[in-house]
Amino acid sequence: MKSKRRFIPLVFLGAIILSLIVIVPAFSASGDVRFYSQSDTSKDQSWARQGGDVALEVKDSDLDVVVKLSGDSAESVTLNNSDSFNLTNIPVADRNGDGFVNRGDVAVVDADNNPLTVDRAGADGRIDLVAAHTGTVRVSYDGAVKNDTGDTVTVRSKQEPNGIAVTLTETKANSGVFRAVIETTSGDSDADASPPKLKVAKSDTITLRYKDADPKSTVSDTLTVETTAPAFAEASPAHGSAGRADPDVSFKVTDSGSGIADDDDVYVIWGIDSDQDGTIDSAGEANGGGDPIDDGFLARERISTDEDNATVYWWGLATDKAGNVGVTDRSSKIKVDGKDTSDPCDAAEFPRASLVGVDVGNTAEVMGCQPYSVKIDDTKPTVSSAQTGAFWDTSNKDDSDKTNTSPSKAKANMVLVTFSESLNADTVDAADFEVNDVAPTGADVYGGAKSKVFLTLGSDLAANAQPKVELVGTVEDLAGNRQTSGKVDSASDGIAPTLTVMLEGGDRPVTKGSLKVTITSNEDVGTPNVAVAEVEDSDDSSALGSASNYEAVLKAGEDNMYEATISAPSSAGLYNVYVTAPDATASNEGSKGVNSGPIDVTADTKAMLFEFDNDVSAPTVLPDDSTGSDNPNTFITIDFADEGMEYMDFDGVDLDTHATVEVVSASLKSPGQDAMDITDALATTDNVILLYKASGLAKGTHEVKVKVKDQAGNEEEFTSKVKITERRAFTLKLNPGWNMVSFPGQPSDSSLNAVIPADHPASSILSYGSGGWQTAIRNDDGSWIGTLTHIDATKAYWIATDSFESIKVDIPRRDAGTPTLPPTVSLSAGWNFVPVIDSTGDRGHGDTVDASDYFSGVKATRVYTFDTLLGTWQSVDVANDKLMIGSGYWVYSETDDVIAP
Repeated sequence: MKSKRRFIPLVFLGAIILSLIVIVPAFSASGDVRFYSQSDTSKDQSWARQGGDVALEVKDSDLDVVVKLSGDSAESVTLNNSDSFNLTNIPVADRNGDGFVNRGDVAVVDADNNPLTVDRAGADGRIDLVAAHTGTVRVSYDGAVKNDTGDTVTVRSKQEPNGIAVTLTETKANSGVFRAVIETTSGDSDADASPPKLKVAKSDTITLRYKDADPKSTVSDTLTVETTAPAFAEASPAHGSAGRADPDVSFKVTDSGSGIADDDDVYVIWGIDSDQDGTIDSAGEANGGGDPIDDGFLARERISTDEDNATVYWWGLATDKAGNVGVTDRSSKIKVDGKDTSDPCDAAEFPRASLVGVDVGNTAEVMGCQPYSVKIDDTKPTVSSAQTGAFWDTSNKDDSDKTNTSPSKAKANMVLVTFSESLNADTVDAADFEVNDVAPTGADVYGGAKSKVFLTLGSDLAANAQPKVELVGTVEDLAGNRQTSGKVDSASDGIAPTLTVMLEGGDRPVTKGSLKVTITSNEDVGTPNVAVAEVEDSDDSSALGSASNYEAVLKAGEDNMYEATISAPSSAGLYNVYVTAPDATASNEGSKGVNSGPIDVTADTKAMLFEFDNDVSAPTVLPDDSTGSDNPNTFITIDFADEGMEYMDFDGVDLDTHATVEVVSASLKSPGQDAMDITDALATTDNVILLYKASGLAKGTHEVKVKVKDQAGNEEEFTSKVKITERRAFTLKLNPGWNMVSFPGQPSDSSLNAVIPADHPASSILSYGSGGWQTAIRNDDGSWIGTLTHIDATKAYWIATDSFESIKVDIPRRDAGTPTLPPTVSLSAGWNFVPVIDSTGDRGHGDTVDASDYFSGVKATRVYTFDTLLGTWQSVDVANDKLMIGSGYWVYSETDDVIAP
């Protein structure tokens, strides 16, 4: 008994331990995380790319939840004579633990709690009864529910170190597997987006973290971000090549980051242009296959076309392990207005599945992914046409084709031969051609493989030449098809007639009426047209006004020489002439001049211009009868400056280049005298400003008449008035006492008695010079006696007086027409008594001049003047002060010198 009682507790204890062993793993499993491949969920995702998807997975059966429905909580279903219904809480769980979901896992009773027999039950919740039933039934079962991870999962990157929270959803009931997909982006993270977005850099690491509540732990996994697409090299054959059979294409593709998984991720894609119009007519693709190389593959593919003549456009495409797609791009730049412009390939948007109908010449239609091309060619090239004058224009910005076929720019020693297709330039030689049975000196296929051959001739062709052009040698197209013959019996005339145009009167002539135009051509032409338009605005694109047209007529007795007469325009101005004439073919038009603005009227050598001038502008005559002149020996100036400014454009630009006049006659009539002929006495240096040196003109109004003719032939006489006035005396103001003064110019009568008459109260006068002091005092009769007898403008004076009475003296203007030197003041080393000389002749007592200007070049170390009223000496700052007209100054000079006022 004793041993038996001990045995029961041991058995019971063992059962408890065994139950713990079974239950704990089921309810306390550790979680696991990974990045899985969406294409094959059994595989891991090992790389990610920016702008791609990342698939997240958490495995943890602890997160499963089962809803037990029984008793009062059993699910109620109302039936109407039905033997089948569906449960709500699905999938149905395995309640009895036999490993299957079947009728043994559910119990159905009616409203009276009587059991109903179940025929079938499944995890999908469908219940089939043995017999139909009407009324409410109650079902007891365990219903499984799909669960999620809640807030236990975060995804982080270097760009988003705090991460974003992501909720993973269980794949199916009781699976314990939870999944979600997020999108990587270069923009901002957004956990609420669908799918959530995580910001990553080009080289980044993504970390998936899961906080497992039971057992408490954190598990994580990492994924590397790579954004560099596969790189391509050694594409073959070269772009623009040709052959007679289906092309074999190849290229190398590598990826040093995530790598390319296998050659199934490498494709050759092609489009076939059967009619060679630049639009793809059919398309296809194939795995590139080929050999493994470091970090990639050497892809090869023969493109089957079943075409004898077609162009095949092809691309290589590859995807790396991170999902980055690369497409071959023959050039990452295109020409826009002659300049290289970036045009990168957008591989993600490349129209891989819709190439039919794509115009490969339009870079936008292939998303910047420039294709390689191979021409399938089994046809000989043929001579299509020939044209004289066409040449390869290196000034053209278009790199692809610089052919210049403009007849007006044609080169007379050039012939363009066009073939039906591109030639192998290495097979082209000058000896392969003849022009009028003469071999050219050169034959060039410019710009690579082109269908155009430019022949250079040993001499110029006539403007109307249409020579025979013949292929006499052997040339080959790019596919190797050979051609040994071909001829154009008469090349098209591509040379415009050369027009020589002469305007009556020479280059930019001026006319007051009609103008004759002479036109000469180097070949037969139709009726030349002369278009004449006024130059209205030299700085605007609409520089020319409306044109008037004139038909030229053949000059009698001349071949190809025509004349037209331009009628006198309605207004004075500058006019442009543009001449055109078609040759005998009527397709080539020769021209001379320009027919559009803006025209640089100062430098444009191509424009043919003439001026219409129907008037002579009145001159400006000085001195006039308003201000006049107090100089009887004045110069009379007759200024025709306005003659050269008769027509200005809208911006104030002078368009008048004919500014001179020719004097027909001129006269001067003074008051009370007969008119005097001064025609020969007029002087000029430019035939614009005319000068007459008068002499001794009396006070009053004089009449000047001048008749002139301008360069257009207009002749007109003008009458002007010249007034001579009495010159105002210079007034030297004095104060009682000793006054230190000077005279600004030489008096007309310099004797002391004339300058300071006997009735003036001045009593004494002194001056100082190289000979020492000179003095004068009053005699009993009021006249002056002493060593000072005359007033000299080059000296200063002391004058003693007991009144304020001024001295008035006539100081005439210096005669500008007399060949004399301007006055100077000599200085001796030491003190000098210096005047202030007025070089203009217009200043009065009290007017000032800059001391620095007056003493320019002179070493005047001390300068003083005297204030009579204050009885004080005043120092003069030579650099900053002013000197007064009428004052005298003591000046100390270090050396002998000269003042030049």
